[in-house]
Amino acid sequence: MNIVSKRRAMTGLETAIILVAFVITAAAFAFVVLNMGFLTAEKAQSVISSGMAEASSAVLVDSGMVGQFQDVSGAQSGIDLIKLTFYIKLSQGHEPVDLSDDRLVATYTNQRCHGTLYSGAVTNGTIMTVQGINSDGDALLETGEKWKVIIDFTALSNTAVDPAQAAQEDVYAHPYEEFRIEIRPAAGAVLTIERQVPAVYSTIMILE
Repeated sequence: MNIVSKRRAMTGLETAIILVAFVITAAAFAFVVLNMGFLTAEKAQSVISSGMAEASSAVLVDSGMVGQFQDVSGAQSGIDLIKLTFYIKLSQGHEPVDLSDDRLVATYTNQRCHGTLYSGAVTNGTIMTVQGINSDGDALLETGEKWKVIIDFTALSNTAVDPAQAAQEDVYAHPYEEFRIEIRPAAGAVLTIERQVPAVYSTIMILE
């Protein structure tokens, strides 16, 4: 009986050891699975946040746009949009945007041609001028700041656009025509500004 009892005791002890080993192994496996799940969820959240940041524009137009026209006393077809002024601000929740001409690209398109307004080759103040209104002196568009943008279309040569135009007037937008300004920051989606020039009766007009 003693031998049988010892064997039963050994069998019970072995079973307990095996059970404990299984429990430890299962706990370790569960920890690994949970840890991988947390890492995957964190990475997915990071990817989603990054995607949302890229999908939404970091730069917004603040209020309306002011257009300056020439030859307003003649026929509407002969009136030219020669200057555009507007203000920009940082979109809520975005990181500061570098407005340096080597970090920002701006383009202009009308129904006849397409041209570059602002880039590393077309520096600040050449065609498009970007000025901080209440900035802290650096080139970053930050939360709470407003920057003034002035586009002088007379500085955009008819030979510098694509395709090249025979006359400078063809570079300008005229009444009842649409034009587009695209501002491309280093991060975030493109800010697209599309307007149709209304009937012009004054040298200075608001373009809604």
